[in-house]
Amino acid sequence: MKFPFFSKNSGKEESFLGLFLKEEEGIAIIMARQQGKIVIKEREKFQYTNGWENLTEDVDETLFKLEKELNTQVVKTIFFVYSHLVDDRTSDIKKPYLSKIKELVKNLELEVLGYIECFEAVSFYLEKKEEVLLTAVLLELDKSQLSVFVYKGGKVSYRKVLARTDNIINDFLSGIEGIKGRAMLPSRMILYDSNDIDEAATKIVSHRFGEDYFIQIPKIDILKEEEVIEGLINVFEGQIKSKEPTASEENEIPTKESFGFVMGEDVTEVNDMKEEKPKKRLKIAVFSKLPVINLSKFSLKGKTAAILGAVIIGLSLGLNEYFFHRAQLTIYLPSQTIKKTIEETINYKVASLSADFTETTTTTGKKEIGDKAKGSVNIHNFDDNEKIFSKGTTLEAAGLQFILDGDVKVASSTLAADGSAKLPGKSAGSITAVNIGTESNLSKNQRFKIGNLVTSDFFAINESPLSGGTKKEIRTVAKVDQDKLEKSILDKAKNQMKTPSSSKEEAIIPDLFEIVLTARKFSKEVSEEGDSLTLNTKAKTTYFSYNKANLNKKILNGLKKDLKQGYQVEESNLNFKITNTEINDDNLLSLKLDVNSRAVREFNQEDISEKIVGKSKSQLELILKSGSDIQGYDVVINEPLPFLKNFLPFLKKNIFLKISSL
Repeated sequence: MKFPFFSKNSGKEESFLGLFLKEEEGIAIIMARQQGKIVIKEREKFQYTNGWENLTEDVDETLFKLEKELNTQVVKTIFFVYSHLVDDRTSDIKKPYLSKIKELVKNLELEVLGYIECFEAVSFYLEKKEEVLLTAVLLELDKSQLSVFVYKGGKVSYRKVLARTDNIINDFLSGIEGIKGRAMLPSRMILYDSNDIDEAATKIVSHRFGEDYFIQIPKIDILKEEEVIEGLINVFEGQIKSKEPTASEENEIPTKESFGFVMGEDVTEVNDMKEEKPKKRLKIAVFSKLPVINLSKFSLKGKTAAILGAVIIGLSLGLNEYFFHRAQLTIYLPSQTIKKTIEETINYKVASLSADFTETTTTTGKKEIGDKAKGSVNIHNFDDNEKIFSKGTTLEAAGLQFILDGDVKVASSTLAADGSAKLPGKSAGSITAVNIGTESNLSKNQRFKIGNLVTSDFFAINESPLSGGTKKEIRTVAKVDQDKLEKSILDKAKNQMKTPSSSKEEAIIPDLFEIVLTARKFSKEVSEEGDSLTLNTKAKTTYFSYNKANLNKKILNGLKKDLKQGYQVEESNLNFKITNTEINDDNLLSLKLDVNSRAVREFNQEDISEKIVGKSKSQLELILKSGSDIQGYDVVINEPLPFLKNFLPFLKKNIFLKISSL
């Protein structure tokens, strides 16, 4: 960049921009090619200010900072993405995200090289580091998404992308549901790149997976963000090291347009392992060609040949000027930073969508089932009166309780014939243990206390063992399991609201919506035996949206009183975050916004565009230097003809002017 005037960049190394885009944050990486190696010059992590809606502004601000620090400018861009951003069926980035990336590329005048999925970089990094084909389960965690990849012998045998909940174990089990029972999982799990990755790893380590998942307890490894980025850079370096396309390849027009690296087409290997590995190809799109004219059939002399040659040269120059001679001019003007909290009201729209959900969880309820011990006892009566023991009378022995199964009449005591002893009345009765369990299976000749009676007058003895008592613990459905499934489905429906809106005019308010579950159908009821519980339901989501242009207009009008004389905020520089939303009494959408924008000095772009058409770089510098408000500028000229590389286009339509600030 030129800061200030007359500064020059003498570096000859080729620079690249790597954009690692996640769900709620990104990383901008400036790379350079030095002696065939790709090295990182600088990198910066940035948070999205309004989801993917303001992606262009967020990247522009971060890239400006990095370029200024390195005194360079990068155009060639490679995107690094998580797999939940990519459509499995088409292998292209999903349309909502792709539209935002295309908008970013267009507005920042970037040259796209393609994209690389993280999981491939991770596998490449591990195989290169460990010198063995990867056999493991990769878990790729983003804020609300989880991707599962099963690698066996360096190849992906299974992959699944699903929404995350607050239970990583249930998420993982749901992710591998499609492979359960068909194959055992590798006994190694690798987690990478998440804010709560340590907590997730702890939960997985402490969980006891069933024998139908792993042959042995899996080993858990965690990859740091730096290792993931190193893998991404290594894969990109492998692409850059690929041989240059031949002339026939350059002239070949692709039959299928694709955004990014196309898998499975052989051009170059991405590593130097002995085993044959899948290869990647960088798709090159041909947008236009100059006409090819074969002059071998003509034999012209004199003025005719000169005229024809002049016509051909003039036509080629004209086509070159119309299609290929372009320039991006960024002018830096004085700026004013505006940070304030404002409130606005705006009309809104209400819409709804319905979706079917099926969710399964492991049950947590427990219940003991079994049989009660039974047997018979002889009741002894030393009292002088006959005694009737009614059904349900409690007997106790060894700390265990039993009850009589029926009424028992016991005769009174009598004296022995010689009068030397008192003989009890005896009568047999059947008893059953109060509680289930084997502990009630008592051996014979146990002495039982009867109710609250004195044991010297009344007691019972079992002359044979008590038996039949059993007990086991089973898993059952608990109410908390049903509540957990409902919450999980509500979270999934909520996460649908976080994806960027496909509409350019409308924006969804993520914090203002209502989700109602209907047609709930649980596979089991509360207290019913079972190891798992499934809920099938329909979620109806009612959401609110607003017109982006109308809100931007209101915010810009509200900021006018805070601007210095002669300053203005361009809509493209408007940056705000919605912190609170509600529907007021007038049935309008009331918004509280934190505005963080930059106003620049007013500037006549049309006038400057007229003055610089066809000018050389030195003339451009003099013209811009004469403008007292201009603090600096940056110009990038794209021109295939060497003798025009220092001149701006002769057509105003090919000069792209951008106003910014230092």
